[in-house]
Amino acid sequence: METPRERVISISLNEQEWQEFVRLHPQPVNWLRERIQESIATVVVPTAQSSAAAAANKTSATKH
Repeated sequence: METPRERVISISLNEQEWQEFVRLHPQPVNWLRERIQESIATVVVPTAQSSAAAAANKTSATKH
């Protein structure tokens, strides 16, 4: 059984970049997590749909 792991992303920002980022996004960790989840969702959904379509095409092809 695989043990779940949490991953950490680290980036380096100078003080001016950090202050500007926090000014725009007062909760930067939440903002970054949401962006990551959104990007994953946009990739996962089309893949799942294309897999379902491929399975439907395969099924209809075997019925002929």
